[in-house]
Amino acid sequence: MEDARCIAAGFFVTKTVARDANRSPDLLPPWLVSLSGCIAPSYQVYWGWEVEKCRREAVAFGLPEDRLAELHPWEKAHGITHPNVFHTLHDAREFVAAFLPAQQDVIILGAALPLALTDEFLVDHRQRCYHSQTDTYTDECWGVNLVLATRQPLPDGGEQLGFEMVLFEPHLSCSWLCTRTERDVFNALGIRPNAHGLIETYEDALRVDAWLQEHPERREPGPCYPWLVARYPVQR
Repeated sequence: MEDARCIAAGFFVTKTVARDANRSPDLLPPWLVSLSGCIAPSYQVYWGWEVEKCRREAVAFGLPEDRLAELHPWEKAHGITHPNVFHTLHDAREFVAAFLPAQQDVIILGAALPLALTDEFLVDHRQRCYHSQTDTYTDECWGVNLVLATRQPLPDGGEQLGFEMVLFEPHLSCSWLCTRTERDVFNALGIRPNAHGLIETYEDALRVDAWLQEHPERREPGPCYPWLVARYPVQR
């Protein structure tokens, strides 16, 4: 995979997920890696905000039930913002060590946006906070935007897995695989997902992006971007 200059956009504690029966078995691998919660489960910061409401979801992900009350204080003391963005690899690893005793299927993914797209992204997705008491707005920055604004590369030690087209509005949401476009893309462009279910090169990701823009009926509405996905060991 050629080295496209990319800016770190955050870290995610997630899991690989088995390809479901509705996806193309001849194009996609048996196990998928994804930044999208529609494809793969990931830790959500709101689990610490509403423990009772989210208890089943958190426990299903692997958090011990008797540790859930500790989530919110931990989140306030560490770098994680809505909905599931760790600001540093260190904090993601600290979370795994503290709250996920069974780590066999847990992975940490780093996301990065090509440098050529970063400035435009931060302008197009400017974040503001409304203050009802004064009826005013202030510029704010959180999640992916906060990490991108530091304009740092992903840290060393990660394995670059490929690029994923993921919708951003107002956070990473639907993947290009959500609408099962892998077959149409392969037929039109000859681009086959790699061994992780991702797009192998930045050049191919840009071709997929152009095709999706020409065929809006084959994608979720909203702005998609080619995010570089890197996998990091859960332990240093």
